[in-house]
Amino acid sequence: MTDQPASRDPPQRRVVIPLRRSATGMAPTLDGGAHVLAKLAFAATLPLFAQVFYYLNEYPAPYLLSKAWPFLTLPLALYGMIRLKLPVGRMFLVVLAYGLGFTPLVSVIQLGNGFLDALTTTIKAWPFTYYFSLSALLALLAVPPESIRKAMLGLGAATFFLMVIIYLVAPTSWYADNPADSKLLLFDLERGYRVYMPMFFGMILVFFLSRAFVLRRNIVYGLCVALAFAPMLLIYKQRAAIAAALVVVAFGMTMSLPQRARRIVIGLGLAAVAVGVFLVGRKLGLLPGGAAPGDAQDAFGASLSVRQNSSALAFAFLGDDPMRWIFGVGATTRFSTVTLNDIFGNDQFFIADLGWIGVVFEYGIIGAVLLAALHFGCFVTAFRLTRGLDDPFALALSDYVLYLIISSAVYSVVFTPGELGVVMALTIYLDRRRRALPPGPPPGDPRLLGIGRTSGDRRVILGRSGATARAG
Repeated sequence: MTDQPASRDPPQRRVVIPLRRSATGMAPTLDGGAHVLAKLAFAATLPLFAQVFYYLNEYPAPYLLSKAWPFLTLPLALYGMIRLKLPVGRMFLVVLAYGLGFTPLVSVIQLGNGFLDALTTTIKAWPFTYYFSLSALLALLAVPPESIRKAMLGLGAATFFLMVIIYLVAPTSWYADNPADSKLLLFDLERGYRVYMPMFFGMILVFFLSRAFVLRRNIVYGLCVALAFAPMLLIYKQRAAIAAALVVVAFGMTMSLPQRARRIVIGLGLAAVAVGVFLVGRKLGLLPGGAAPGDAQDAFGASLSVRQNSSALAFAFLGDDPMRWIFGVGATTRFSTVTLNDIFGNDQFFIADLGWIGVVFEYGIIGAVLLAALHFGCFVTAFRLTRGLDDPFALALSDYVLYLIISSAVYSVVFTPGELGVVMALTIYLDRRRRALPPGPPPGDPRLLGIGRTSGDRRVILGRSGATARAG
């Protein structure tokens, strides 16, 4: 009997057809002119989502469009709430319910607002919906991640360019010493002429450069970081924002280092923090041998005096009424029949500059706890989704959430809440685009002989590798 060689079956080609795309997926990628229009629409609407013009009332057209934007994008927000399964989405909804439904009623009771005035005060909280509306827009347009990165960083570079140009060409007559007269061009004796530029995109560019400096090991990125801080110190002059940015830059660069170097830097950083606390304590007169406590105003200027005055007025109004402390008193607008300036008899009362004190004043301890939980939940989510990545842009988005938390000691988290919604929407979208890539050998690997094709809601993969890809 002759032995016959064992026959081998020819390699089988596998066909993988996933079922219907889940609601968390992305729309099929657009082609041709529609793709270009999608990218242009995304880039053009980004400043509105980021609330760049939200308080620039000296420029009526973009200001009014920015105020109306939450309502114009409400259908997108509803789509995002219903169809997209977004992380921390329930926390956003709870904050929206409290800020839009409960706080206006409190303002009617505590401040005597009329019904329409109470509804008008919710204009600050509506941008929390941008988390849902921008997520829906990204999912529907299927914007490529590279286009998102270019748009965000391009707007960041434009922020610094415009800030320098405005500072160089704007005549001194355009500057105002009263924020009620101008929100962009300001003057005071302490800091001189300054441009209060909306810095959302600029800060993300700075955080990107700092991350890229360590991850790419390119000195050019480090020089760009130093160059970016120059106009912030000389033109922008918002000390709390700049200090928060420095902390976040140090955090981002440290976290991008190898583990051993990271430990060394953290140890040196803790020592530097201890020295800094000691020096600040002496300057404020909180430690023996330092300046008198009353010299704090001279050390930090008139802005500290204004904040101290506003804090004293806020605490006095809350008084010993537990209901006001627990639920807050609501807010007014400059169009309200009775404003906070009328109530306090002081036109230098700025609730947005009181940080968490202002949040407790408006929304109470309950509202402050909800907002704090939302921000920390967003940071944990963003940190978890970007941990281990070597993408400086994705890490910069996570860093911006930390920046919002740090700067909230001075600036209210409900001043521009759309910023949180934007960075979270982009972070979630980019993470899902990364996860949607087919596993297996990288493109160009000789083992990858298959062909991928997307058709409607289904993806068909033909190949010997047998790699299963997710739809979307």
